[in-house]
Amino acid sequence: MIAAINRAALPYLITGVLLVAAAGLSFLAVSKVGAMVDDAAASARAERDAHWAAEIERTNAHAARRIADQARDALRIETAANERIRASEQEQVELEKKNAALPDGGACGLDHGRVRLLAR
Repeated sequence: MIAAINRAALPYLITGVLLVAAAGLSFLAVSKVGAMVDDAAASARAERDAHWAAEIERTNAHAARRIADQARDALRIETAANERIRASEQEQVELEKKNAALPDGGACGLDHGRVRLLAR
């Protein structure tokens, strides 16, 4: 009797064992695929972060170059302006000397010599 039950149940037992083995292997395969997906996602995030870090560094370097160029241009403009101011001050000093050298003559208003100084 037990031998008959065993014979009748043997295909079901083998099928059950094969199903359990298949389920176990499927679970292992899914966990391995999940691990590979996680690794790929982490790698993609690292690449993306590296790309944007390099992009930010490049942009910061470009901004620093532009700031340095602007500072250099401002210094050049300031130097030129100071030279023009010094030249104007020197010209004013010369005009004052020439004006002081002109005779006063007791005249009221501007005489011909002073008008010539103003025309410059």
